[in-house]
Amino acid sequence: MKKIYSFPESILSIIKQFAFYIFVLSAYCLLPTTSKAQILNDAVTRQQISQGLDKMYSYDFKESAEIFARIKAKYPQHPVFYTLMAIQTELQYFPLKDYPAQQKVYLAYLNQSRNLAETMLDKNEDDIEASFFELATLGYLAAFDADNQEFMKAVGVAKKAYSHLKRGLALTDKQPEFLYSSGIYNYYRIEYPETHPVIKSVIWMFADGNKKLGLQQLDLATKKTIFVKNEATFYAGYVHTKYESNFAKALTYNNILIDKYPDNLLYQMQRAEFLYAVGRYEDSEDFADKILKQKGAMFQCAGTIFKGLVAEKHKKDDKTAETLLLRGVKLPFDERFTKDYHALAYMGLARIAKREGELDKMKEYAKKASKLAEYKSTLAEAKAILK
Repeated sequence: MKKIYSFPESILSIIKQFAFYIFVLSAYCLLPTTSKAQILNDAVTRQQISQGLDKMYSYDFKESAEIFARIKAKYPQHPVFYTLMAIQTELQYFPLKDYPAQQKVYLAYLNQSRNLAETMLDKNEDDIEASFFELATLGYLAAFDADNQEFMKAVGVAKKAYSHLKRGLALTDKQPEFLYSSGIYNYYRIEYPETHPVIKSVIWMFADGNKKLGLQQLDLATKKTIFVKNEATFYAGYVHTKYESNFAKALTYNNILIDKYPDNLLYQMQRAEFLYAVGRYEDSEDFADKILKQKGAMFQCAGTIFKGLVAEKHKKDDKTAETLLLRGVKLPFDERFTKDYHALAYMGLARIAKREGELDKMKEYAKKASKLAEYKSTLAEAKAILK
């Protein structure tokens, strides 16, 4: 128990990886696998869900909600509507922690989805479709608890989710949609203990993984999946940036997303980062300006930091860069999406301090970066400065 409280960020990240797996399966429940399935064998409904998700990622929430409502009318006792509306609520009111009233709506959708999935499982414990939705609900509930610092509760929920996740690992060859969840699991099961050795005492209980296979599965998921293509593409770019330091490869995945969903804010934010990473500074600043038009603190943080980094690296304007980067790190970061942006900002400030001959300040900034960073490239740069 003590380890959970001593290393909350490590536990939090494990929980959130469960949520990533789940994000897949919540939409996956749509391909035919058994003769007893409801949604799985309904081609018309599968098409409706695909259309609804497409509208949702394009931020046409009114249209997607109407499509999902038609599915509910056809399957009133099925968890699919409530799962989809929970996903939509999180996207529409992102980050959810900034919208307390919508958090209640979100939890109500998840709890109703779980209740209906468990009713299906009570009737047939081998119901794969019900297991998918149970997994989806548990994953989102675990991530929600972790976001709200309720780590013990989150770990308990995640343990329940794991038994359902293992079923997916065994079905990858039969159903391409499982490539995403299996790819994420196979990669992180090896990578995360490598970069966070302290959790090895916790992670041993989980099935073994394979990083090379995980990357292959993620890439295949961006090509062969239907319902989880967007999530697979987004996180493939994320993995190649964070751990592989392959920024050019990461950008190719984002190209796919931004071409199809140019108004999606998360994809815009990711693009600002990847363009900066490959040295396309002016293009990066264009996207930083776009996300700065948003009111949310997370987007303000990201836009400000990338404008500061462009000013430092491209414009060679240390004064403007320092002002922007210091402003950026004063804004709160999101654990999942912008924590590493703070680390990038501190490394920018460290480089500026080095040029100004302020070596104590340089080391101070580098230490802050190393405490926040998970990106291997950032950690390597910080380590080099601190030697």
